[in-house]
Order: sequence, then structure tokens, then C-alpha cells
Amino acid sequence: MVYGFMLLLLAGLCQGSFGLGYKKYPPFSWAAFWGVYCVCCIIISGGFAAALTGNIGILPMIAERGAAYWLTPILCGAVWGLSAIGFSKGITMIGMSLVYGISMGISTIIGSVTPMVISKTVPSGGSLFFFAMGLILTLLGVVLVTAAGVKRDGGAKGSALGIVLSVLSGLGSGMMNVGFTHTEDFGAAMLSKGAGSAAVSAFRWAPVLIGGCLAGALWCAAEMSSKKEWKTLTEKGAIKRCGVLFCVAIVWYAALLLYGLSSEMLGSLGSTAGWILFNALALIISVGWGLKTGEWKGHKKGMLFAGCGVLIAAWIFTALA
Repeated sequence: MVYGFMLLLLAGLCQGSFGLGYKKYPPFSWAAFWGVYCVCCIIISGGFAAALTGNIGILPMIAERGAAYWLTPILCGAVWGLSAIGFSKGITMIGMSLVYGISMGISTIIGSVTPMVISKTVPSGGSLFFFAMGLILTLLGVVLVTAAGVKRDGGAKGSALGIVLSVLSGLGSGMMNVGFTHTEDFGAAMLSKGAGSAAVSAFRWAPVLIGGCLAGALWCAAEMSSKKEWKTLTEKGAIKRCGVLFCVAIVWYAALLLYGLSSEMLGSLGSTAGWILFNALALIISVGWGLKTGEWKGHKKGMLFAGCGVLIAAWIFTALA
């Protein structure tokens, strides 16, 4: 259990930090930037899953489940992949901290409650109380952080589109965990065949991430074709930007892989309560980066710090569930 929380802390650190790589994308156009990023993510997630599961005879296990079984995580991934476009564009419109606030709040609800309802694993007694309090406090913390961001922007004037995109991003992000949770029984079957926890986490994420990144890459290819932006991939500095994006993709993938590992260690609520903890910590980390990068320079931060305090309380309550 202790190791599970340690991994979750590392996962939240990675999740709250990878957005730093989204703030700049020259010499690429936005579509070229996001398309290259999606390709990097496909290579990393697919390659890692294949490398870790190569010795356990995974193909017969996949075929045994049938195509319908795998359609759910792939479609959940596709929904996330398209909504993630809003996450990237939202950061350039309204800043990292505000986008994280809106997106993480909605993602927390969708990603924690929906899997419980689908699998009928709603906790009871004291666990339900602590889980509910953790969720409520997380949402309250998100509201405070978001309100502080809106106030910082003078009432969010001119950023309505950024807020809408952030909401859509949160909805799609929550669907990621729905797709991941769907394959929990397959993960148990992998463990029974001798697979390690890292292999289980990597493979359970693979259909979600590949489905999402493929959807994102196709969107970007269409946009680049319509705007005649393919040439930006050959401009000076393109190779360096590709290297940066590959590193960002590794940090992002590490966040999800570590979350998957921790969910295996945290018991029956690992992929539900764990999702709340994961997002709450990521939001705190992203706020810290927002402060460091100057997004809050010259602005009052009392409400922002209050929101972070509430998120820390949410962490404690959820951990007790």
C-alpha cells in the first residue's frame, strides 16, 4: 500500500508537469506540433507494451476476448484523443493553471464515478464517506483554483473558447480511465500468466492511448493538409522540437504507467479513488509550475493557495477510503 502511494505521488508529479512542453511549438504549426506529439506517444506506448509482454503469449489472450471487448477502450481513447486537442489549444489561450483546473475537475468526476457505476463497485460504510468527502473536496479545490484563474484574467474576458475547450478536455480525459478500468479483468488474467505489474499497466493502457493518439494524429494530418502546413516539419529547429516532444511524451506516459502500477497496489478502489488522488496532486503540481513560470506574477494568490490547501485535505480523505 505504501509503495502504491509513492508511485501515485510520482505519477501526479509527472502528470502535473508535462504540460510545460505544450506552451511553445515553433517552428511547427499547432497541427504539426500536436501530430508529431501523437506519433511519439504511439511509439512509446505501443513499444513499451510490446517489449514488456513479449514473453507471456499475449496474442491468444487478446483473441480470446474478441473484438467487441477491445472496442470499448479504443473508443474511450479516441474520445480522449480528440478532446486532448482542446487541452493543448486551451493552454495557449488561457494558461496552464486554469486549463488544468477545469480539465482535471471534470476528469476527476468522470474518471472516478463512471467506472464504479459500470462495474457496480460502489464502496460502503466508512470507505464511502471518505471517498465522497475526497471527491467533494477535490471539486471544491478545483473551483477555488479555477476561480482564482478567472479573477487573474479579469473575469476570463476573451477566453471563453479556452474554457469550453478545457471542459471538453476534462470529459475526454475522464473517459481514459473508463477505458483503462474496462480491462481490469484482463490485467488479472495477465498476472495469472506470470506477467509483471509494469507489463499489465503498459498493456492495459495501450489500446486507450493508441486509439486516442491515432485519432489525434489523423485530425492533425487533415488540418495540416487543409492549411498547407506540412512544410513546417522541415523548417529550421524542427529536429530539436521533435526531440523535446519525445521527452514530453515520455513524461506523460510515465504518469499514466505509474498510475496504472499504483492502482494495482491500492486494492479495489485503486482505479477510482486513485484517479481522484492522481488528478488532485497533478493540479497542485501544475499550479506550482504556473507560479514558477510567471503566470501569477502581480496577481493575488490567496484563493489559489486556499484551493491547494483544500486539495491536500482531499488527498488525505481519499487516501483513507
